[in-house]
Amino acid sequence: MAVEDRLELVLRGTEEVVTREELRSLLEKGGTPRAYVGLEPSGLMHIGTGFIVGQKVVDLAEAGFHVIIFLADWHAYINDKLGSRLEAIQSCAEYFRDGFRALGVPDRVEFLYANEFVSHREYWQKVIAVSKASSVARIRRALTIMGRKEEEADLDASKLIYPAMQVADIAWMDLDLAYGGMDQRHAHMLYRDVAPKLGWKQVVALHTPLLPSLEGGGRMDPIAGKMSKSRPDASLLLNDPPAEVERKIGKAFCPAKETEGNPVLGIAEWILFPRRGTFTVHRDAKYGGDAAFRTYGELVQAYRKGELHPKDLKAGVAAALNDELAPVRAYFDRHPENLAAVQAILGPR
Repeated sequence: MAVEDRLELVLRGTEEVVTREELRSLLEKGGTPRAYVGLEPSGLMHIGTGFIVGQKVVDLAEAGFHVIIFLADWHAYINDKLGSRLEAIQSCAEYFRDGFRALGVPDRVEFLYANEFVSHREYWQKVIAVSKASSVARIRRALTIMGRKEEEADLDASKLIYPAMQVADIAWMDLDLAYGGMDQRHAHMLYRDVAPKLGWKQVVALHTPLLPSLEGGGRMDPIAGKMSKSRPDASLLLNDPPAEVERKIGKAFCPAKETEGNPVLGIAEWILFPRRGTFTVHRDAKYGGDAAFRTYGELVQAYRKGELHPKDLKAGVAAALNDELAPVRAYFDRHPENLAAVQAILGPR
């Protein structure tokens, strides 16, 4: 594959790369560059993580990267996920592996766990080196990568370890590209700040957009308003049954003619169009009949003009999303063990 084709594949569907020139140089060097995405295994996976992250992992692998999905179990422990029960978090990590395999992530993508790193003295040397190269104020600003406010470190000093660990992870895995959602930008920029001080190689930072919560609220602050599995009724989970997908989308924030921060349109933009190429809303003939859209821009224009009713948009998105989730459901029907373990950990919902 030509360098320019690889470049466009890596950048497809992304919001930011730091920097494009560095990425091109990396691809021109040849060999097999190393990339990763780090995730906290902390519950049932939502569709933003599953589809958006999963597709970018596939893109990176097809562009010639050795890709690592880093299941950050110790990071989730620090971040109080699943009651800070490490065994439960590690069970959830196995479910995450299933989720990505169900979504078509190829076998050549490697899964690693923080638990494999923490027994190494040299890893902790890197964590300390990052801490010594950073001010407390700089570390506190990076706490948003955990979904935390800066002042939360005043109650639990372990929170200050997390950003230094995430930076050390990048060096420990000898990465060339660090990928994440826009909420992980602070950690990647912290790495880029300290790498020259520590004599570490620089990495390209790649970021995809965050899917908005079904409750809306992402217009003013996309990070605060992102879809989160911690609010199950405001998120669509990978293992939601078809009727639940329809119910949640049916009650989602979706004002008529309003396109900014509209989570239903966000699903169409970031999941359905990239996977399907086109999008069709099936309607009764008395309401105009079926409406087919070749691009997301066409869909936005029709919705903004009032040519597509919110109820019809929701029905179309729910039906298309359920089609995309059908192979995932079939995979978990064949491999139910890890899903069942996480559901038992979470208890009745």
